[in-house]
Amino acid sequence: MSPSTSALIVAVVGVAGTLLSGVLAHRGALRSTSMELEHARVEREAERDAVERRENVEARRASYVQLNRAIRELHLLLWQHRETLAARAGDPATPTRDLAAERADAQRELREAYATAQLVVTDDVLQAAGRLVHQLQRIHTQLARHEQNSPGNQAPEPLDELLDRLKNASKSLYEVRQHMRRDLGITNLPIERPEDHGAR
Repeated sequence: MSPSTSALIVAVVGVAGTLLSGVLAHRGALRSTSMELEHARVEREAERDAVERRENVEARRASYVQLNRAIRELHLLLWQHRETLAARAGDPATPTRDLAAERADAQRELREAYATAQLVVTDDVLQAAGRLVHQLQRIHTQLARHEQNSPGNQAPEPLDELLDRLKNASKSLYEVRQHMRRDLGITNLPIERPEDHGAR
């Protein structure tokens, strides 16, 4: 091989290497840019998912607050209604306060809170709350029968039994609240209320 041919080959290889290095550098830059864009997309998706999870938790928390407050209010008013009826049974001349309007408002608020909860809360909370709402509605119906002095086959349950039902509803309220708190990740306590809970 002559020196001029060798020089030509070296020159061609040098030019090809120079051109090829530019192409390879460009491909590497494209690959790097592509990886950066993919990484940014994944980060945006993760951030969007985190925001969505936070919004869902906040929606459930707001619904839990509304539902818990509405259940507690109706439970309290039913308890007071039962106490009023028991006082009247002992002494018909006992002055009592009419809570009918307050009970109607509490029932309306509970219906609204429960309707909202049906769309955002977990199944565990919804099932427990549904059972409790049914209990409270049954107690309300029985107390209304007492107030109306319904005769015959529509005779109301005795007030002592309704007191037991109210106490059971209180236990159910604790369970609903614990389901809510567990879903929000703020408790590790058992769902069922301990026997000595609230004892003084």
